[in-house]
Amino acid sequence: MLKRGFTLIELLVSVGIFTVVMVIALGALLAMSEADRKAQTLKTIVNNLNFGLESMSRTIRTGYDYKCGDPTTGGDCTSGSGDDYLAFTAASGQKVAYCLDAGVIKRQIVASAGTLNSSCSASVFQALTAPDVIIEKLNFFVSGSSRLDTVQPRVT
Repeated sequence: MLKRGFTLIELLVSVGIFTVVMVIALGALLAMSEADRKAQTLKTIVNNLNFGLESMSRTIRTGYDYKCGDPTTGGDCTSGSGDDYLAFTAASGQKVAYCLDAGVIKRQIVASAGTLNSSCSASVFQALTAPDVIIEKLNFFVSGSSRLDTVQPRVT
């Protein structure tokens, strides 16, 4: 009479092998989940930056009366390292200013009769990029800002 089945040793070995395989598989699954979360976070940050830059680009492209630096005197800013403050009049007639403050691109919009604030840290400026996006350097270069010259205005 032959008894069929598994011995206790065989069951323990098979359960041990199964446990080791499952721990390795679970570790790989958790690593993939963490990598996906990081990728989603990075995608959100890049999308926010793209939105901010596209919004700036569209508004600047259709504007006029550009002032680099101080919004009252301003003018061209073509040499050196540029300036991190740009003021201009948008196509809608509103005055707009962009600047960099503590790694965040900020924007101020005032009515055509209003006055722009030259201090980027002022509360009238609204953040254009998320705090997760840290901008280390933002420089505007303006040429041809004067309406009296024959140079086509250009902002980079």
